[in-house]
Amino acid sequence: MRIRRLDLTRYGRFTNHSIDFGAPEAGKPDFHLIVGANEAGKSTLTAAIVDLLFGMGQRSPYGFLHGYDGMQIGAALELPSGEREVVRVKRGARLRDASGQAIDEGILTAGLSGIDREAYRMMFCLDEETLRMGGESILASQGELGQLLFSASAGLAAFGQRLSKLQEIVDAFHKPRGRSTELSAFKARLDELKARKEAINVLATTHAQLVLDRDDASAKYEAALSERSKSKLRFDEINRYLGVLPDLVALKGLRLDLSALAEVPQPPAAWAERLPELIGAEGRIKAACEIASANVDRIRRERDGIQIEQVLIDAGPAIDALRNSEARYVAALDISKRESELAVIEGNLKKISERLDRAGELPAKLVLPATLVGKLRGLIDRRSGLRERLQAASRECIRASDALSAAKQVLASLDATDQDEVLAARVRLALDQARASDHAAREKAALRVIIGLQDKLKEQLNQLGSWNGDLDQLAAMKAPTTHQIEDWRRRGEVIRQASVKHASDIESLTDRMVELAATITSIKAATGLVDDATARTSRVDRDDAWRTHREVLSEATAAVFEAALRNDDGITETRLSQTSLAADLRQAVQAEATTAAKLRRAEQLHTDTLALKAGLDAELAATFIVIGLPSDAHVADLERLLMRRASALEISAQIEVASADLRTAQEDGAAHVERLAAALKSIGVLPSENEFANLLVGLQTAIDRRTTLRSELSHAAKSLEQSVTELATRQRDVAEAQAAQDDWQQEWDVTVKSCWLSEVPSPLGPDEVSQVLNVLAEIPPLESERESLSHRIAAMKRDQDQFIQAVSSVASSLQIPADEDDPVKLAADLRRRLETARSHERDRRSKTAELERAVIVNRDALEELTLHRADVETHTSFFGVASLMEVSAKIDEANRRSELERQLKVLSSRITAACRTETLEAAEAILAEFEQTGLEAEAASLASRLEGQDREAHELHARHLQADRALAAIGGDDAVARLDEERRTVLVELEEKAVQYARLKLGIAAAHQALQIYRDTHRTSMLQHASDAYRTITMSAYSGLATQPNGDKEILLGVMAGGGSKLATEMSTGARAQLYLALRIAGYHEFAKTRPSLPFIADDILETFDDFRSEEACRLFGGMATSGQVIVATHHHHLIDIALRACSDVTVHQLVFQ
Repeated sequence: MRIRRLDLTRYGRFTNHSIDFGAPEAGKPDFHLIVGANEAGKSTLTAAIVDLLFGMGQRSPYGFLHGYDGMQIGAALELPSGEREVVRVKRGARLRDASGQAIDEGILTAGLSGIDREAYRMMFCLDEETLRMGGESILASQGELGQLLFSASAGLAAFGQRLSKLQEIVDAFHKPRGRSTELSAFKARLDELKARKEAINVLATTHAQLVLDRDDASAKYEAALSERSKSKLRFDEINRYLGVLPDLVALKGLRLDLSALAEVPQPPAAWAERLPELIGAEGRIKAACEIASANVDRIRRERDGIQIEQVLIDAGPAIDALRNSEARYVAALDISKRESELAVIEGNLKKISERLDRAGELPAKLVLPATLVGKLRGLIDRRSGLRERLQAASRECIRASDALSAAKQVLASLDATDQDEVLAARVRLALDQARASDHAAREKAALRVIIGLQDKLKEQLNQLGSWNGDLDQLAAMKAPTTHQIEDWRRRGEVIRQASVKHASDIESLTDRMVELAATITSIKAATGLVDDATARTSRVDRDDAWRTHREVLSEATAAVFEAALRNDDGITETRLSQTSLAADLRQAVQAEATTAAKLRRAEQLHTDTLALKAGLDAELAATFIVIGLPSDAHVADLERLLMRRASALEISAQIEVASADLRTAQEDGAAHVERLAAALKSIGVLPSENEFANLLVGLQTAIDRRTTLRSELSHAAKSLEQSVTELATRQRDVAEAQAAQDDWQQEWDVTVKSCWLSEVPSPLGPDEVSQVLNVLAEIPPLESERESLSHRIAAMKRDQDQFIQAVSSVASSLQIPADEDDPVKLAADLRRRLETARSHERDRRSKTAELERAVIVNRDALEELTLHRADVETHTSFFGVASLMEVSAKIDEANRRSELERQLKVLSSRITAACRTETLEAAEAILAEFEQTGLEAEAASLASRLEGQDREAHELHARHLQADRALAAIGGDDAVARLDEERRTVLVELEEKAVQYARLKLGIAAAHQALQIYRDTHRTSMLQHASDAYRTITMSAYSGLATQPNGDKEILLGVMAGGGSKLATEMSTGARAQLYLALRIAGYHEFAKTRPSLPFIADDILETFDDFRSEEACRLFGGMATSGQVIVATHHHHLIDIALRACSDVTVHQLVFQ
């Protein structure tokens, strides 16, 4: 299956977004790199592909934008049956085609090779969290090869933890020599039930006696409790009477105090609180009334003293209206100044007429129409431009003629002889080839390389140690091959591992033999062990006694049968209790024999391993001596020697190559010197020396000289041609400028004749007309200003007359003499009088309002005084006194009586409660019968009696509890049956646990066997793939992966480049994550061998990788992409260049944030 196009129609943050992966190209990897910023939707892309293939779940975190029911994903899929357009939605028919018709899910199932949703996420989806968990799973599996290969290919990162948890469950139920297991707890529970059954299984007579003891103890205990209760009731009654006798004395004293206050009436409860307020308010209210009355009189007098001029106030609007006309009157006072200005303007207009020699005419008639003025000014402006154009064209024509003469002279002075173009091209070619040659750089580089390689060769030869031959002898050395060295290393490792394993087996088997011998000795030393023969004899005796008793049925035979039966039961119980010991003894003897055989076999294998090691050491010693190493050297020493030999031979070959490059560079330099000398001779220059650099400079100088001459000649010819063209152009410009000047003069004459300017004695030129137009431009502003001043002067005179008339009218209406000489002063006096009248009116209105408020305050004070006097009268009349101070004394007496009545009620309640009566009189009658001394004596007697009754009741209660416990310990008739039922329940539970234990035990064993089978099946190809991938990712820091036997399983090792190895559990966190990635890549290749591949998705897994390891990981992804589609998402843009370096055919997609 392959995704050709993915449509994120409505999913997550995407809306109508498509990613086109295109069609795969034959022979090229199907590798796609998706680059997007953080939160651009890379993880959403992975979730969308999974939901497309397997359906959207009931709850999805990607429905936040479009709504859960509106989500939709589409794709163009390449399936085994062909390309198919599919659409996945949430509601209705979940899987549809491009037209919206429902289609069968089996279309996708066939292309998924039987992979479900969870398996696809585990096997074909990889992110940073999965990578981290994969590293942790390597740590949890302790490096076991089968688990690592299976979990890598299936994506089950926690497979080892699951097996470990299941093993813990199994060990919790039963573990050899374990004491705190569930099976031990079940055995202890069964033993406890048996002991309890034996403890309660007693005779019937014993049970009856226990029942009698319990009933007797119960009856005596009840009688003792009854007597004690009677004594306690009487004791409590006497204590109550003694407690209320003082209250009775106090009650009588309260009655005497109340009789003295019987005549005092009881006032309302609020009077006591209001009385101080009434006493203090009386003086305040009287003072307030006097002040309010005085204020009313004072304000009325002040108001009546204010006089108002109503006539002046009625004329107020007319006086206010004088302000506007007064302002215009004042402004019109400068009318003489305006008349002077008008006279000046009229004088200026007259002078303008005189300047134009038209003194007898009105200036307004001299003004020309605007169109005519505009035409005249346009002609004047054009005239200066036409004149300048004609002058400039004449000057340019003269300059072009001079330039043509100079060009002819320059061309005549140059040598115009033709040059040989072919020869020049050959010379330039020789020069370009010489300049492009890198023989000098190659010669220097070859010299540097030779010197460096000679130093390295000397260093490598010095590191060979004992070797004394030359390079030829070193090359002819007969060295062992890499395959042979690897075979020696593998054989040595196998022998070492076997030796360690056999030694460990011998040690463990020896310990096991000692342990078994001690176990057998301890079991045999146990006392009372009943063997099988004794048990059989006891059973025969019991059967014989039974047959005899059944035939005779006498007391004697019954006694014999009873004795035989008891003996056989005892032996049976003993054997049952010793069953485990007997089984342990037989098991220990068998285990001892088996262990002895294994020990002998282990010792034999260890001896054989030592012999193989001696043979290998001899073979290695012979090889070491031949090549000059000590006989006790190590394979690593041999490898270092061979590595340095190979390095020395490689350096020697490199020196030969560099020497050849040096010779080639020197030959190329000599050839270029010959070509440069020949080129100089061909152009007539004899070289003074044969140095390459000097020849190159000389040839370049000659070529530059010829190039300069040729350029000057070409430039002179071109200048001549340009001068001829320029002269013709300038002559044409002079003719056009003269024609334009003639046309202007004709138009000027016609325009001047159309106005009074043509009536002057002598014709006017453009400059004179321009001055006339400037003078005429002064007339319109002056005419406008003259008319404006005339209208203003008339309006000012009219405003003065109106103001004088308005002031005189108001003054006459008020009978005030009018002053026509100074109407402004009269208007100001009217306004002052009006303001005074209005001020008096405002003051009178203010005093009137103040008087109304003072009257209201006075009325309120009188009403308050009336209410206060009525309240005082109510208090004094209630008590029959004359003043409020006497009322206060009466209220205190009433409060005293209320407190005495409350105390009386409390004492009465306490006495009636103690005597258990309804009325106080009945309680007093009861207490009158007793004396305090007699009650105290009876109370002391009852206290001592209660102490004795308490002790007796406690003793009887203890006897009753003891008898009840003894009877409860025996139980009823069904107690034994209940214990048997509980025992059967425990056995059923034990059976269920045992069945579960067996199933888990067999399941774990089957899982381990399956892992071993999977390891044996896939270890060769998959481990090789993983080894190559791990070497690539770590940039050869690890040369590969290897395995090491460990009991019945194999442990994965990382082989370091320096020759050492490291367990997977000893690696760093980053190295383990890289190992898990290598295993996942190997698992992908293993899957692709047997089934069609599926799209592999990696989301931001290179976050912790540096650039170099990222490049190697991309190279591995490119290798995976040759088997199927690989999609890698990242937010690092620099990974684009890294991926292109690793796989030039990678397709880059930009994911833009939406």
